[in-house]
Amino acid sequence: MTPAAIAGSVLGPIAAGGAFVYYACSVPTSQVLGEALVRGPAGRPEVALTFDDGPAEPFTGQVLDILRRYRVPATFFCCGKNVARLPDLVRRADAEGHTVGNHTWSHPLLYFKGRPAIEAELDRTQEAIQKVTGRAPVVFRPPYGVRWLGLFPALRARGLADVQWSDTGYDWKPRLDGAAIARLVLAKLRPGAVILLHDGREPREPGNVDASSTVAALPSIIEGARRAGLEFTRVESFLPGAV
Repeated sequence: MTPAAIAGSVLGPIAAGGAFVYYACSVPTSQVLGEALVRGPAGRPEVALTFDDGPAEPFTGQVLDILRRYRVPATFFCCGKNVARLPDLVRRADAEGHTVGNHTWSHPLLYFKGRPAIEAELDRTQEAIQKVTGRAPVVFRPPYGVRWLGLFPALRARGLADVQWSDTGYDWKPRLDGAAIARLVLAKLRPGAVILLHDGREPREPGNVDASSTVAALPSIIEGARRAGLEFTRVESFLPGAV
């Protein structure tokens, strides 16, 4: 066997294994490590708006203003650090009928994190949100959508469901304006869609967050969905067994 053939016989399985690990841990639709909600039933004319990384000033408040004006419920996956910094925004979201979910304490990549480290991120955020709203979250979204070994047993022990997404406006990209974000969301919008947007940008110091394009896109997304005959629901209504 030639050196090239030997290298191919070794590197091929390694590459295949790496691709499998990437799919299992990083692709939103993957169910390899555990059950994840990616989208709701296609037979229901409903979609779910979700916002990650907040709360953040002034953007979470602006998002809440728009949701109240249109009478739209949403789900906010909050970083615990931001909850501790801005509890009044979380309290307002809860009081106005929105769901508050767990998005870890500090927004780490979960790759190679041991279960104790994952549990610490979950628990600090559960406690921070419960302190503000009086209830512990029942939904969780991992930062960047990344899951790792030990995450799903930790979620099950805390009664948390993993929620991924089926549609996004890629609003974390700095060059996209509100019109572009809305177009991207509406192009893929279907019944049962779980829409990923951001009202913050992981835990950062005040003044280093800009979610203004998301705020600008939101009215067009809501109006476009309604023109398509779709209404909005909280993401937990898509969970198995939800009424």
